This record gives sequence, structure tokens and C-alpha cells, in this order.
Amino acid sequence: MSNELPPPAQMLQMITGYWISQAVGTAARLGISDQLADGPKKSSEVAEAIGADPVNLFRLMRMLASIGVFTMDQQERFGLTPLGDTLRSGVPGSVRDFAVAETTPGHWLPWGKMYEAIKTGKPMCKPTLGVELFDWYSKNPEEGEYFNGAMGNLSAAVSAEVTRVYDFSTVQKVVDVGGSHGILLAAILKANPHARGLLFDLPHVTATASESLNSQGIGERCEVVTGNFFENVPPGADLHVLKQIIHDWSDSECTTILRNCHQALQPNGKLLLVEMVVPPDNSPSMAQPMDLNMLVLCPGRERTEAEYRTLLAAGGFKLERVMPTHSPFSVIEALRA
Repeated sequence: MSNELPPPAQMLQMITGYWISQAVGTAARLGISDQLADGPKKSSEVAEAIGADPVNLFRLMRMLASIGVFTMDQQERFGLTPLGDTLRSGVPGSVRDFAVAETTPGHWLPWGKMYEAIKTGKPMCKPTLGVELFDWYSKNPEEGEYFNGAMGNLSAAVSAEVTRVYDFSTVQKVVDVGGSHGILLAAILKANPHARGLLFDLPHVTATASESLNSQGIGERCEVVTGNFFENVPPGADLHVLKQIIHDWSDSECTTILRNCHQALQPNGKLLLVEMVVPPDNSPSMAQPMDLNMLVLCPGRERTEAEYRTLLAAGGFKLERVMPTHSPFSVIEALRA
């Protein structure tokens, strides 16, 4: 007899999925996994350390233990599992910042307006937050830092893959366009000691970017420039890297960004897009749910390879190849035409 749940039970799991999201996000924000890093503890000990209500913290940790985020022994002491370890701060494989960013207002509230987004065809940040997403983060710097960290979590997950699948040996100067805290740029420069880098992003991001680059040991080889890629991109590089930038914007906005890159790049310069690509057969991937994330948050979308080819051509580039990685992302190489 099959152990598969009947369809109503499967659907109930899907419907209540956001309960798990909020539980994980809350645990991440409270820093529970950091408290358990030295070994199992009672929830009351954790509650005292983080300033939480002990009874309700126990309920949260018990629920997360039931799905494998923590362990719980007969003395009701909680410990870390490999899943729970991913919610620690500053460890390899950490997705703590991503968990917080996805479950705090900037992302969470627009998702509650998906019905309206589908009906109207418009993103829901302004109706729910009062401003567009990146303006929200500039006005809410603590949440903005979690978002920057979340982008760093994703960059850390893919950076080793980018340097594995792409040969940077001939690159002299790389600009990370919209590069947040430079996690991907740091991986590229560490793997290619001859190259120099430039991190380009908005003021509220670059305000803390230099500290991040110095901590990664590449501060002396990397310049930080503040600006807006809708207006211009710093000139002189032979390679531009854009990780999860293009998916934020509409086709017309992407064309503006790409044309600014085209104008700034050296002749025969190249462009790397690090993006999730929708499979042509619609097989399961992270790209389709991320596409809905873009639907409610931004004017952007996830795209197929064919759509990227058309979009790049509009910006003055020729798509050369799409390189899959051992992550949800692909590396899309394009040549300045």
C-alpha cells in the first residue's frame, strides 16, 4: 500500500505552508539556532537569552522540532539538526537572512495581495507598503540589511558554482552591477588574483558594502561606486556581472539597464547574468515560484532562455550560452554586439 497522502491531505499541507514559513522566519529573526550552537538547551534558557516569552517560545520550538528543524529529547531540551544549522549566522550554507527577509513586511505583505496582483496585473508593494520595494528598504534600514544579507545568502550559494562553470582567467576588470555586499564579486576575485573589481549599487547598500568587502579580504582590489543603473554604469570594464537584477524589472526597464551596460563595457566586453531560468518543459524548479514572488513585488519576472535571448538582443548583446549550475541558478553569457 502506498504511503502517499490522499489529495485532500496533500492540499492541506500546501495551504498551511505559510505557517511553516512564518515559524522558520521567526526562529531566524530571534536567533534561536545561534543559541543552540554550543549544544542542546531548554527553551526557557533560550527565552531568557533572547528576551522572549518562555511558554510561547517552547511552542514555536516544539513545532519546528516536529518537522526536523530542531531536535527535542525527553527532557524537552532542544538541539540543532543540519536544517536548523542553516539558520545560524555567518556559517557556510546559512540562509538565516533570507528566512527573515521573506517573512518580514517588505516581502510578506505584498504576497497577501496576490489575488489583486493577478486581477490587475500590477505589483502590490505600493498598495501594501505605501512605497516601492527598494524605497521601503531605504526607509526601513534594519529590514533592508536583512534583505541585503538574503541576497548575500543566495550569492554564497551560487558563487562557487559561478567560478566553477565560467573561466574568468582573461578578465581584467569586473563590475558587479547591483552587487549588494559583494559576495559573488569576492568569490570571483579570490579565484582570479589578477583581476580587479568594482561594486556598483544604490547609496543605502554601498554605505555598508566596503566593510563587507574588507572582511572578505578583497577591499584593496575592489572599488565601491554609488549610483543608479537606470542612469549609467561605471565605464571601463571588460566584464559585467548581474546577479538577480534583470528578474526584478519589466522588459523595457531591463533594456535600459542592458543598454547602459553596453555603453559602459569595453569593445568585445561580456555580460554574465546569474538568474533562474524557467525550464522549457515546465519541470519543477525554483524559477516558477520565484516568478510569482516577482509578480507581487516588482514589475519583473523569471524568463525562459528564449526570452533572455530576445531581451539581450534589445540591449545590444548576443546570447552565447546558458550554463546550468548545481544550484537553482544558471549563468547566462552574452557578448557585446
